[in-house]
Amino acid sequence: MFLSAVVGVGLGFLWGAVAHAQDTAIGIVKISEGEVALLRSDAVIPADAGIGVNLHDRLRTGANGSVGVTLDDGTLISLGPNSLFEFTEYEYVPQRGAFGFLGSVLGGTMLYSSGKIGKLAPERTKIHTPISVIAVRGTRFAVRLPSTAGN
Repeated sequence: MFLSAVVGVGLGFLWGAVAHAQDTAIGIVKISEGEVALLRSDAVIPADAGIGVNLHDRLRTGANGSVGVTLDDGTLISLGPNSLFEFTEYEYVPQRGAFGFLGSVLGGTMLYSSGKIGKLAPERTKIHTPISVIAVRGTRFAVRLPSTAGN
């Protein structure tokens, strides 16, 4: 009985740590203009400057929207009008040497500028688009895809 209680409490703490990790911000919205929404689970949240961005969040801009995000490692992501971007994977734990970033541009325009992950682990930095995968090697680039109007 005692062992079951200890295991149950331990699993509760472990589950709490995993849930907390998913709710921990990986970056912050620095600039937001016009219609910009943060899609988190089933919620649609106005993506005003200062709001944290979590793993698996999506950023969606409207016809007059633009947004700039800075991730914890210094990576910069800017989206123009009618864009949709998902923070698919992100790991930045320098103490363990654990680095990785995968983002998905699903439509619109995006400007990307590498942070520390792109410099320390360029092979672990990628941007997916509906038609290609961009392997980042410590650089800046822009992507333009058909807009996500209506999505």
